[in-house]
Formats: sequence, structure tokens, C-alpha cells
Amino acid sequence: MKIDLSKIKNLASNSLIRTFAYSSLIILTSLICYFENIPLVSNYLQDVENQTYDLLFLVRHNLNLNPKLPNNIVIVGIDATSIQKVGVPWPWPRQFHAALVDALHEAGAKAVFFDIIFDTISPLSLQTQDISGNQTSMSTVDAGKEDDNFFAASISNAMNVFLACEAEPLSNTKYYSAIPIDTYVNALGNDVSFLGNSAVSYDDDNFVRRTKLVHPEFYKDPAISSSIPLRIAQFYHGEKAVILNDGKIKLANKILPDNILINYYGPCGTIETIPYWKALEEVYSGNAKLFKNKIVLVGRSNLKASIDPFRSVRAPDSFATPFSKITPNFSGVEVQATITANILNGNYIVKLDRFLLLVLLIILGLFTTFIISRFRTKLFQAWYFTLSISFLYIVTSFLLLTFFNISIPPTYPVYGLILPLYVVNFFDQYFILDLNRRRQAKLFKQLVSPQVAEEIEKMGKEDLALGGKKHEITILFTDIQGFTSICEKIEPEVIVNILNKFLTAMVKIIHKHDGLVDKFIGDAIMALWGTPKHMDLAVQAESVVNCAIAMRRELIQINESWREMGYSEDLKIRIGINTGIAITGNLGSPQRAQFSAIGDAVNVASRLEGVNKVYGTGIIISEKTYSLLDKSKFSIREIDSVLVPGKDVPVRIFEVIDGDEYNEVIKIYSEALSNYRDKKFSEALNLWGKCLEIMPSDKASKVMLNRTKKIMESDELLDWKPVWSVDSK
Repeated sequence: MKIDLSKIKNLASNSLIRTFAYSSLIILTSLICYFENIPLVSNYLQDVENQTYDLLFLVRHNLNLNPKLPNNIVIVGIDATSIQKVGVPWPWPRQFHAALVDALHEAGAKAVFFDIIFDTISPLSLQTQDISGNQTSMSTVDAGKEDDNFFAASISNAMNVFLACEAEPLSNTKYYSAIPIDTYVNALGNDVSFLGNSAVSYDDDNFVRRTKLVHPEFYKDPAISSSIPLRIAQFYHGEKAVILNDGKIKLANKILPDNILINYYGPCGTIETIPYWKALEEVYSGNAKLFKNKIVLVGRSNLKASIDPFRSVRAPDSFATPFSKITPNFSGVEVQATITANILNGNYIVKLDRFLLLVLLIILGLFTTFIISRFRTKLFQAWYFTLSISFLYIVTSFLLLTFFNISIPPTYPVYGLILPLYVVNFFDQYFILDLNRRRQAKLFKQLVSPQVAEEIEKMGKEDLALGGKKHEITILFTDIQGFTSICEKIEPEVIVNILNKFLTAMVKIIHKHDGLVDKFIGDAIMALWGTPKHMDLAVQAESVVNCAIAMRRELIQINESWREMGYSEDLKIRIGINTGIAITGNLGSPQRAQFSAIGDAVNVASRLEGVNKVYGTGIIISEKTYSLLDKSKFSIREIDSVLVPGKDVPVRIFEVIDGDEYNEVIKIYSEALSNYRDKKFSEALNLWGKCLEIMPSDKASKVMLNRTKKIMESDELLDWKPVWSVDSK
């Protein structure tokens, strides 16, 4: 079997270079697409990432791995039931809120936040509409001012009430702001730290997944430059937040990012929510501990638009979140409660640092490239490894989000990096490199079995280098009997046709029995077992003997088909088999090498094939091969002990017989051989004579009978040894 080492090395080197060239281009393109703002592409990628990000929340929820609920946050919800219970149409007079503030203050609430923008005077000074939308009433301005004063007095008394503000940009330099009326600001001692921006941040799909803690675009207006959750956190810790040069926020010896991802605790309604009417009832009934040291957020929860028609109190809040696929949208007050709890409890989610993310993606790309280059020629294995890497990455992103509150792109590295690396290299390998490789492999597998071909493909450079190693292998030699004389009788074209058909059939059988065709020597074949694919010695012996039997059976079928075609000359083959130590490896030059085996064991196998001429046998095996066989599976008889050219030690030889018709002959022959070696020549002659009576065509018995007669007639019996010297092959 000849291997062009230079082509193999060039192909391996070329494929490795191509892998890293393609992969480098893909990694670079992928990073640009993710980190740079490319029209259409970046928007599409962000939409996909947002949706898969939401799925992580749903999976976390289904696995009961949501964060621990905050125990320092309570929502007081203004819902339709509360409006019905109170019996007063919405919007309510401010004295209702004054009563709630007084009650919560008495109960020991840590802070109270109204997620309602009181930017107009009391509704008692306006035309109002009841809950049914039918009856209207008109209050006086004085009544409205008095109502506002009630609420202002409660705020001033508690001094832990936070009020919401909003701002809407009108241009790059102008904006519209909505802040509480002066009555309430004055009640807070004109301290803007009790005012905060309650705006939420929308993603492109109008979902709320993140929030800004500070709004530098409104830096000239302190009331709206800081978010309400940050204001409450400052009050809770009794410490003022400091904006650092990089935009981050220092608060209570902790550094907060200016932009966080909201860590939702579960679907809508997860955070403890008490209806407005129930909160008043609980406090007035003496159940004040419910609010003690708690931050209470008051706001509308799922009010219908018809119930909340006035701009002075804004339209009903309804915000889509990662849980919107399974529950109703969140109310604004629950979003604010979630953000506040995130900050106070330190379980908000942050995106992985941009530089660290870049390093992560590069490492992921290089690791995938390494795996693909390692298994580039085994596309299915590479595919399974690629899927495994993708799965592990997605699991990692889920674990980071769930247990470490760190967000990395949930799936982009899979479809934007890992899979493209595989697909591009797959197409290159399959449609470019493998076209030539498959042609070579087809020719290569004509010389070796698929199993052996796979073993050779696994070889490293050191295995393909010139040189060899000692292995105990089994060698088969086969030759066509009298092929030279056949060639003299038949036209060359016919001879070539016959020889090709013969060799094709024999090679198939050798491959079927896991053998390696080492070389063709004219009409002869040399085949190896146990190299380069390692095989147990007993398996080698059984495989090669079965192969030899199958080759002779196949030749019978070939001869029958040729006779039908008009060829009268039958082909006969002789086979020699030996097991022993040989040197196997690549022999030749760096430009052209041949994988082969050399050594004494190979020479013995070749000589045994020639010994068949002497005894008229078809398959001869050595004593070593014989010792490895399960004797119950084969019909075998010992023929003789011979001294082959180049050997100083006799070799016991055995004939493998296909069939049971020789069983009686085998038994008698064995007894005759034993007498022969004990110099009981008369008994041996008699027994070999019986063998010929039973099987007149048994040439081995005839040869041994004639040899015994000559020995008996010889004068050199004293120096005689039961070993026959084979003069030539």
C-alpha cells in the first residue's frame, strides 16, 4: 500500500490553514455585527436576543428558580374594586391619600411613594365623572385648594413621602416636564430628593427590560434627573448617591451601574399587593405591623381607561415585560416596586462588561475553531460537538442570569458565531477539500478495508513518518499456481482481464476479514493482519484462516463462471500463513513511501506459500498461527516439519482443510507422522498407504510415503532428523 506523504502533509496543513482563515473572518464579522450599529442587521439581532432573553425568565420561573421575593416592599393598589368599595368616583379627592399617608405614618412605614403625578390641583376643583361614567359634578376651586392642603399637611407631617415626576423630550435642547404642584413641593420643604423621575425605558419592541437610575439629559432639573427608585434607595440608606466620572453611582459603599436590567421576581402580581381599601381597613383595624419598616408604593393597578380619563392623573399604566407571554402586563407601580427592590437588595441584573464579553466571544470562537479543526474530516462528530458547545453556552447564559444576575447574549453566539463556524467549514471541507479526498479515499479503500482505512486516517504525523515499529502480526501470501504457463497459452488481453477479476475478488475477501493488502507481486498478494489496526493475536489467526478458506471457495465460483465463458483453464491458488514479530511502518523516501512489513515472520509466510508445491496442499499455516486457533472451528492436520531457506530452526507446518471429508485421513495421517518421527517407518508406511486408499488424491500422504521409502533404503539413518529442507520457494 503506497502513501504519498507529501500530499497528506500538504492536505493536512492546507485544511488547518483554511479552517483558521475562514474562522477568523467569521469571528471578525460576527463581532462587528454584534458590537457595531449596522442598519437592519443590528435591529434584527437585538429583537432576537430580546425574545430569547425573555425565554430565560420563563424557564427560570417554570423551574421555580425566581429570585427571593423582597420582604421590605409592599404595593398598595388602586384598582376597580377599591373604587367601588370607597364609593367615590375616580380620580379621588386628595384627602383620601392624606388619610392613607397618616395611617402608614402611624404604622411605621419606612417610606411611601405615590406613582401618581400630582401636577394639577385637586379634582374637587374640576368637573369629575363617577365610575359609571354617567353622573357629573362640579366642585369649587376653594374646595380643591382645601383638599390639596389636607394632603400637603399629611406629607409635611410624615416627611417620608416620595412623589413622581415625568419628562418628555421635545427636541435636543427642550423638554416638557410634569412635576407635583407647588403645594406639595412646599410641604416637602422644597427638597427635591423627595421627587423623582418615574419614566420607564422601552426597548425597540416596547417591552420594559431595563431602566435608567439617572437621567443626565435633564441634569438642569434635579427633580427629574434622578429616578424614583434611586431616590428611595438614598432615603433608605440615609446616604446621598454620588455620580462618578464614568457614569456609575456610588451609594452605601456600593457601585451601581447607571443602567440596569430589571430582575423581575415573577409574573404580574408576584410582589405583595394590597388593594387600597384593604390597606386602610388593615391599618384602622390595628394591623399596623403589615407596613412597619416597609417601603409602600401606591399606584393604579390595571385600571380601565374609562375609569381614568383625565390627563392630570395620566393614562393607566400597562407595561409589557418578559412575563407578558404568560400573564397580563405589569402596572407602572409594580415595575417601580421591582426596580426599587432590585436596588435595595442588590439583585438587579447587569450586562457583562463590554470588554469581557468581547474576550468571551473570541475565546468561544477560537475554541469552536479548535474543535472543528480537530474533527474537520469527521463532519458528523464535528456537528455533535458544535451542538454540545451551543447547548453548554445557552445553559451557561441561563446559569449566569439565574444565580449571578449577569446577562450575556442568550443565543447570538450560537447562531451568529458557533453555527456559522461549523457551516462554512463544513461546506469548504465537503465541497472543496473532500472532493479530492473522497476520490483518493475511494482508491485507498480498494487497497484496505474500511476499518483499516479509518485507522490509518487517525494516524498522526509521527505514525506517517518514515520508520517502523515492531508488532506481532499475521501475514498471508497467496499465489496462482502455474500462472506463468497459463500466460504462455492465453492472449495478454485475456490474461489481464482474468487477473484483474481475480485480484478484485480476493481483495474484497481480504477487506471483509479486516486484512490490509500490502502489495501485489504480479499474480501474488501479500496481506497483513494486526497492523496498522491493532488486533488480538487469536482474532488475527482466526480472521486470516477464515479469509484463506473464503478465498479458495471464491476461486471455485470464479472458475465456474469462466468455464461458462469458454475458459477451460482453472486457476488454483496456494496460501501460506505465519504469525510472528515483524517491523511495520512506512518504507521509502519522503516523497513516496509504502506502508509494509518486513522481517523473518514475513519471509516464513512467503516460504510456506511455496511449500504447498511440495505437499500438494492449498493452505499451510505455521505452528504459531496454529497455536492461536480454536481447533474446534477448523479441520487442520499437521503435515511435516520443514527447514525453509534463511531459517536455522525447523518450522512445523499445518494444512487447513475446508470440509469434513478428510477427517478420517487427518486422524490416520497424524498417527503416521508420529511413527515417522519415532523412526517407526514400517508403521508409518502402512498408515500413509491407508490414507491413499481412502483418499488417492492426497498428495501429502504420497509424498511422505515415498520419502519414508527412500529413508529406509538410505545408509544414513543414524544422522536422520524428521525435518525436510526446502531448497527454494
